[in-house]
Amino acid sequence: MKKALETFALVVAIGTALPASAATTLFDFSNLALSGNVNVGFLPADGVACSVGDLCSSDITTVLNGDLTFLKDGITVLATASFNGGVAAVVQDHENGRNFAAGLGAGLGVYHQKNNNSDDNITLGESLSIRFDQDVTLANVYLRSEGHNTSWIRSATLLLNGQQTALNGTLDTHNLFVQKGTAVTFAFNGNPSDGMSADQFYLGGMSVTAVPEPGTYALMLVGLAVTGAMARHKPV
Repeated sequence: MKKALETFALVVAIGTALPASAATTLFDFSNLALSGNVNVGFLPADGVACSVGDLCSSDITTVLNGDLTFLKDGITVLATASFNGGVAAVVQDHENGRNFAAGLGAGLGVYHQKNNNSDDNITLGESLSIRFDQDVTLANVYLRSEGHNTSWIRSATLLLNGQQTALNGTLDTHNLFVQKGTAVTFAFNGNPSDGMSADQFYLGGMSVTAVPEPGTYALMLVGLAVTGAMARHKPV
């Protein structure tokens, strides 16, 4: 009886250590609104006001650099921007009352021109890099056009981790070139000889699931092995 209780206790302990079915976390960068001239919604942990309702990684009237940091469900996202290989500023573009559920709004964009509030979407020479503090699997990536919707020019594309990709309103994981990891980069796929090859866009949001640490699975396997050994050697 004692052996049985010990085995049962070990199984319970292992069960509590196993990863639960990973929940999907939605980073809704388009979820912004003004309430008494105060920006509310899904906001970064840092950032400065750069136009009415918008948040930027730096004061774009003087310098273009920095990052925006978002935290949800224990996952941290760091967004940075570049222009032709140099540093640029990240913006979380505001459109009052818009969010992911409405299917409208903007999201994260790039500033490479100082003091120019019209330079907020991702366009020629610009790229937006997203880095996670842990391994994740991307479930979906949600994009918004320059008009804060999902209406693209004919055959529009973008560069996703350097690979040409159809610029859909929603990019499903199966169409992504990176299934899981800690980083993904979005860039304008400009082609001077073909004005219809690309379109300006924002990163409206993304849904991800955390990838359990390898040590968790190692613990599980060791525990199961010990449980099996105890079951084989228990007295009849």
